[in-house]
Amino acid sequence: MGARIELTENRITSWRAELLRELNTLDDADAAFRSLHTAVTLLGFDYYAYALRAAIPITRFNTVAWSNYPERWRETYLARGYAAIDPVLQFGQRCVKPMLWPGISDPNEPFWVEARQHGLNHGWSQTMRDHRGIFGTFSLARSAEPITADELAAIEPEMIWLGQLAHATISNLMASKVLPDAAARLKDVERQTLHWTAEGKTVAEVAAILEMTERNVSFHIQNAITKLNAANKTHAVVKAAMLGLIPATAA
Repeated sequence: MGARIELTENRITSWRAELLRELNTLDDADAAFRSLHTAVTLLGFDYYAYALRAAIPITRFNTVAWSNYPERWRETYLARGYAAIDPVLQFGQRCVKPMLWPGISDPNEPFWVEARQHGLNHGWSQTMRDHRGIFGTFSLARSAEPITADELAAIEPEMIWLGQLAHATISNLMASKVLPDAAARLKDVERQTLHWTAEGKTVAEVAAILEMTERNVSFHIQNAITKLNAANKTHAVVKAAMLGLIPATAA
């Protein structure tokens, strides 16, 4: 492992620049994921994965995943319905800190036992969440050699950088597919009416704040409901907030 760490340290600037150049030429998420392979190898790992989850619909995650994990494990993961109980994804919903597998979960859980049976013995993951409400979980894994504290001290900054780059690149390429509502172009006035509605203001209060008639406020709120494909005003406010469409302060 020491040789791999030294190689990584010597080539950090080089592989970062090479990867950035390559990613800038790609417009396909599958190709972008494949382009990460060389960097993953230089960091000393055999396997890697990226799972993209959209926070809309609110009550169920829309997940799209890429990995070079062994085919048998991917089949087992699907057959067992592990996406619903994956400890890595569950941890990422609560915390964006990097985690070493099995993290805070029981290493004797069937999930981890079966993962190890398929060669995923040692791993690391981090979840990122952006302003659109998109979660991206990036994982690195290998069969041999545990991930030591010394190794993490040497290369974890590069692991985090690679995960953030993977998330920024793939989520941007996939946003319009997993978050169709994000494409809604709310006008500033519609965003403002949703902002003050989120603050608990009535239509009359919003009208006074924005210096317009109550009828106009209702009109703009209804437009926002339609654009966001929401069922009602409350639903529109929640969806807009999850998508990062409501300004922190009204303009």
